[in-house]
Amino acid sequence: MPPTADSPAAETETAEHPARGAWIDRLPPRAQLGLVVLVGVIAAGWGAAALVLQHRLVERQQHGQVLGAVEAFFADGSSWSTAWPGWAAAFFFTLSVVRLLRGNPEPPLGRAQSVHAMRASLRREYRVVRLALALLDVLAMLDLGRLGAYVVGALTHDAVARADVLTVAAESAGFLCAAVLLTVWMLRFRTQLEAWGAL
Repeated sequence: MPPTADSPAAETETAEHPARGAWIDRLPPRAQLGLVVLVGVIAAGWGAAALVLQHRLVERQQHGQVLGAVEAFFADGSSWSTAWPGWAAAFFFTLSVVRLLRGNPEPPLGRAQSVHAMRASLRREYRVVRLALALLDVLAMLDLGRLGAYVVGALTHDAVARADVLTVAAESAGFLCAAVLLTVWMLRFRTQLEAWGAL
C-alpha cells in the first residue's frame, strides 16, 4: 500500500531523497557575483560583435553579393518576426503564474501514484523549469547586450543601429519579461514544493 501524506514513510521521504540544488546555489556569493559579471561582459561583447557583423553583411549586400540564408538573417537584424517569440512566451508564462497563484499545481498525468512518486515527479518538473530559466536568462542577457550596443550606435549616428534599435528593444523586452515571469513561477512553485516536503 503506498504511503499516505501522514505516514512515517512519507514524512521521511524528503530526507531519503533530498532535492539537489542548482550548482550555482552552491557557489559562494562572490563567485555568484563574478559569474553574473562575466555573463554581462560576454553579453556586451556579443552585442558589439553582432553590430559589427551586421555592418559587414549589409556592406556586402550593397556591393551586390548574394548572402546565404544564415548571413541574410544576421544582415536583416532584428524584426517584428524575431520579437514576437519572447512576448508569446511572456503571455503563456503570465497564464501559468496566474494559474499557480489561484491553486496548487496539478499532479502529474497518468495512473494513481504514491506520495513518493508524485513528489519525485514534481521535483523533476522543478529541475526542468530551472534549466529552462537558465537558458532563457542567457538569451535575455545576450539580447540586452545587443540592445546596449545598438543604443550606443544609434546615439553615435550609426545608420544600421538606428534602423534596428526599436525592434532590438522590443525583442529584448519580450525575452526579459518572459524571464522575469518564469522566475516568479519558479519561486512560487518552489515555495509550494517546500511546503509539501518535496524539496
